[in-house]
Amino acid sequence: MKRFRLLTAIVLTVIFVMMAPMSVFADTLLTQMGGNPVVVPEGQIIENVLAVDSDARIGGTVSDIVLVINGDTYLGPKSQVDLVINLGGSVYNSSQKPAGKGIFEFNFSLKLMNNFMLAGAMVAGFWFLRLIGSLLGIILLSCFGFLVRSYLSPYLRQSEELMTSSVARLFGIGTAGTLVFLALISLLSLSVIGIPLAIIILMVYVIAVIFGLIPIMDYLGMKWLSPNIASFPVLTSLLVEAVLFVALVNLPLLGYLVIAGSVILGLGIVLTSFWMRFKQPKIS
Repeated sequence: MKRFRLLTAIVLTVIFVMMAPMSVFADTLLTQMGGNPVVVPEGQIIENVLAVDSDARIGGTVSDIVLVINGDTYLGPKSQVDLVINLGGSVYNSSQKPAGKGIFEFNFSLKLMNNFMLAGAMVAGFWFLRLIGSLLGIILLSCFGFLVRSYLSPYLRQSEELMTSSVARLFGIGTAGTLVFLALISLLSLSVIGIPLAIIILMVYVIAVIFGLIPIMDYLGMKWLSPNIASFPVLTSLLVEAVLFVALVNLPLLGYLVIAGSVILGLGIVLTSFWMRFKQPKIS
């Protein structure tokens, strides 16, 4: 813990030296690196005080900054300060005059460091899960895309024509279909007997959405990247398109709109294509 506090003090000192104004390096800077406390006696006026791994005892006037790292700050009754920053210690203020810009105390306690580590682990875990989800999404979309291109190429051409001519209608159909699916799943989940059916309907919905995302992904790749992407090897072009789509989904805030719109539009494409296939006259 002592080594960590010392390392923290060194890092913060370097940051302060790099960011401090030029006036800090004038003769009006009173410093102390370890050992006895730095003292500003009563009646003395100085611009800046820097104490690292030691205390600061202010009895006079500090017109600019009092910076104490890994130490305590003592403000006497007749002291006058403008700004006090204490990192890793405590401020004992008995001054009769308030600080001009304020007094800021930041203590590196074990509890605080544990909270920082916990927050960092949660953030890292969130981004790790997001990375794994993105990689799985790219693989899943590429695999389904390969199946669609290999066995359902007429479906891709029909989907492109639908997106070119009637996007608004596809959104309407997708929205209505999503509401119907959610209503069925919710109603069936209320009973023990209906839970297996609800799971089956949910799986059907997810598969339908995935099959709807493939033509959207292909359409975006053709329009935004290059039509020549169709001349690439199948898996290469699918990987490029999947990476583009997953990148759009991962955009801050906008990504939620992209995935929600794609899910609704994709379901609309699948339902419309299925209906057109069903209504197509059979040749005997």
